Amino acid sequence: MMQMITLNKLNINTCGQIEDLVCGGSLRRRLLDLGLVKNTKIKPVFKSPSR
Repeated sequence: MMQMITLNKLNINTCGQIEDLVCGGSLRRRLLDLGLVKNTKIKPVFKSPSR
């Protein structure tokens, strides 16, 4: 069973899959430009130093 969480809560080196983008405007456009579309598999490898 898959658990639905937001991207900011996905742990480092944990695989996930994009189900939906719940944002709008320029942020949504930027994420789509980066290739974050439905069913894309992702794996965060580091956190932003600004956070």
